[in-house]
Amino acid sequence: MKRHLIVTAVLVLAACGGSDSDATEPPSNGGDIATAAVDISGFAFNPGDVTVEVGAQVTWTNNESGVPHTVTADQGEWTAESGSLGDGETFTFDFTAAGTYTYFCSIHPSMEGSITVSG
Repeated sequence: MKRHLIVTAVLVLAACGGSDSDATEPPSNGGDIATAAVDISGFAFNPGDVTVEVGAQVTWTNNESGVPHTVTADQGEWTAESGSLGDGETFTFDFTAAGTYTYFCSIHPSMEGSITVSG
């Protein structure tokens, strides 16, 4: 019985496995807003440089247990700063104009990233 459960669990996990696709590639979702995800962990934004189309939504998720971080635009492009994000918390911003947007963590200024919006 235990062996059957282990095999089933392995098959389920394999079916749910991640893909090798680029996190910055817009999904083919029938015209919905494209999205990109940025993981905050290891005192870094991952990926550090993201490219999206105009109208895309980028969501940052703090996955650094016990360490708060922010997503702060270098030039004030965000209409609202993320504030301090705790473990598991997210910040989402809609990019409506082409350009390159650089940002950092105001708590840990050596953490930097950029969003390139084309369109």
